[in-house]
Formats: sequence, structure tokens, C-alpha cells
Amino acid sequence: MCRSSISPLSRSSLALAGLLIAGWTACADAQLYEVKPNRNDPNYRRRPAQSDPNATPPGGVDTRINVEIFCGSDNAGFEAQRWSPTFERAGVYLRIRSEMPGDKLSIREKQYGKLREVSLVGRLEMNGSLTFEGRKFKPSETSALTEWLAELKTYGSQGSPRGKALWGLSNEQFDALFRALGSPVEQEIGDQPLDEALRGLGLSDKYPFRLSYAAKQVVATAPRSKSRLQLRGFSQGTALALLLSQYGLGFRPERSPAGKIELVALPADDSQSLWPTGWDHLEGTSPVSIAPKLFTQTLVELKDQKLGDVLEAIGQKTNTPVLLDYAKIEARGLDVNSISVTVEKRRYAWASLLTRITSPSFLSIKICCDEARKPFVWVTPLKNTGSLPRRRPAKPAAAAPAE
Repeated sequence: MCRSSISPLSRSSLALAGLLIAGWTACADAQLYEVKPNRNDPNYRRRPAQSDPNATPPGGVDTRINVEIFCGSDNAGFEAQRWSPTFERAGVYLRIRSEMPGDKLSIREKQYGKLREVSLVGRLEMNGSLTFEGRKFKPSETSALTEWLAELKTYGSQGSPRGKALWGLSNEQFDALFRALGSPVEQEIGDQPLDEALRGLGLSDKYPFRLSYAAKQVVATAPRSKSRLQLRGFSQGTALALLLSQYGLGFRPERSPAGKIELVALPADDSQSLWPTGWDHLEGTSPVSIAPKLFTQTLVELKDQKLGDVLEAIGQKTNTPVLLDYAKIEARGLDVNSISVTVEKRRYAWASLLTRITSPSFLSIKICCDEARKPFVWVTPLKNTGSLPRRRPAKPAAAAPAE
């Protein structure tokens, strides 16, 4: 077997180029080409964030990348030489060989203590492009390849979580997190300050929670001291999202370079997607399957009743909590106990009744569930409606909807 080996620190790459191509041609039976970096080269593991080659990389994890590329092209030696400087500079071990039956594109990762090894199997196309699982690089896209290799060195085989579905988590990671956040909140936290309420949620230490710097700035200027939301019995993920929403915040899971997952609170207007305040599109669910009692019909007649009292009564009669987005509702100048509702006597489905009594105040309802599929109704203002005029006050006496 004939091999060619280059150190990424070698200053004679150009002089060796002819030898590499010749070496490929001379051993056509094996068709093996190799770029083997010096293992003492700090680039062979994850490049430290600081200039000190002994500095600890982010997350405390060193990452080594091994690349194996198969090909069937007659000019593979020439094409391999075109790509070799990119892999050299990245400190990546590269091996190019002829294609064999059963070859498949793959990205795998193994962890050995604080050493993470990422193995890539790709294909060298006849036009000189490199194809990996989910990625393809033209001969002119060496910069894109370099960026991707750097991303793999930082985040491992999953790459950067930015802009990816499920917040960049794998299906297995997301499922485990979703199950963990499905645990119920054991105590009532509605009348507690934010820091105490967060502790009362009982979040798992496996997924640590923190307020980002931007979130701390929002909390420092937030007018609300308590959320008023009664969240005992709700699952922790939805309860956390609902609680934070009352302070202008939300949260999302973030995967660190070391592969650990934490829950990070951010301003609710952050451009990145946040964990929802209730799930209305879980697989295999619909509003009817989530909360079937809301779609049963009943005879109702209301006259000048307080909207807040009616919403509470509907929640009790349907065993489906109706939660109010107090922060946004009050920011619009609305007081649900100062809004009166009148409904002529007739039969309504509870869901239709909810829409009928909230829409005149530019409020919307969302029928959803938490991670444990506990149903509830989330009442929040319609977007882009601005401040609303005050409505005439309701009569002090309130009656529950009649059945």
C-alpha cells in the first residue's frame, strides 16, 4: 500500500504536490491518499479560544476530527490535492480511498473523558465537490468547509444549534428534555416574587436555569412584582414559560459546546424562537382531542356579567383552566373585571362562547396543553391592537353561565 503524509505545519507543501499526485498514480490498486497532522499540533484538537496553546477550550472539551472520503473518479488524486490545504490548516486527519460496496455518508461522535472525537465519512464527486451527510461543498467553497469544520470542533457532530429546529437538539435530547419538563409543579407560585417562584417550580438540576444578561435588565425594569398566575399542577416547562411571560421574558434550551443543555431566559421579543406558553400542535392532538369538554354544547344566558367571573366559571364547569395573560392585558389598559358581557339565551359550545365574550375586547383564546397534555385556555390580547378604550363597567353581581 502506498501512502502520502503531510504535516499541517510543513512549509514544503508546494514541493510535495507533484509527489502526492505521483504517489496516487503509482498505487492505483490501493488509491489511498492521506493528510495526517502532527498530533502535537494544537489544531489537531479544538483550537483554543485564546492565543495560549495550552488554554482550556470552551466547555472544557477537546475535539478531534477524522475525515474519510471515498471516491471512484480517475482524477481523484488531483481533486484530493485541491482540498488538502483546507484540511491541513484545520488540523484534520484526512484519508481518501476508492469506493467500496456499502459505503455510506455518516457523522459519528465518541467521547473519551474530555476528548471528543468526530468522525466524518464523505464522498469526492467527479466534479471535485465534497459531499457529507447534509452538506455539500463545491471546489470554490473552501471557506465554507473551513467554517463547518470549526463549528464541528466547537459543538461536536451536531454542529451549532443556531437556527436549527428543536433549538439545535437531537431528537433524543429534545425528547429527554420534554419528558423532564413534563413533571408537575407541586406548589402554588402565583403570589411569589419571581426569584421565589422560579425556585418553587422545582426544575431539575440536570437542566440548569439561568437569566441571561438581557433578561436581568428586563426584570430590573419590569413593573410586575408577582405573576398572579395559578400554576400548581401544570408541567414545569409550560409553567416556566407562562411565569416568565408575565415579566416580558421567555426561555429556550441551549446546547453548550460541551454538549450540555441549559434553560436560558431571554427577552420575549428576542428574534430566536422561545419555548411556547402551551402546545397547540403536539403530534396526534387537536383542540378537540386536547379539551373535548370545551366542544360540548350548553344553554347559556348572560346579562352584564363581569368577564373575569365568566371566564373563571367556564374553567370550573369544563375542568379546563382559563389563564389570563395579565401582563399584556393590563398593558393594553384592560381590566377583565371592569368589562361586562351579555349573551342572548341559546346553546353554545364552550369554545364558541369563549370566543364570543372575549373578541369584543380584542382578546384571543388559544386552546392548548402542557407537556403532560393537561388542557387549558390561554387568553391574551390580539397583536397590533394598541391601547383600547375603556368599556362600561359590569354590574357588581356576577352569575355563572347557566346550563
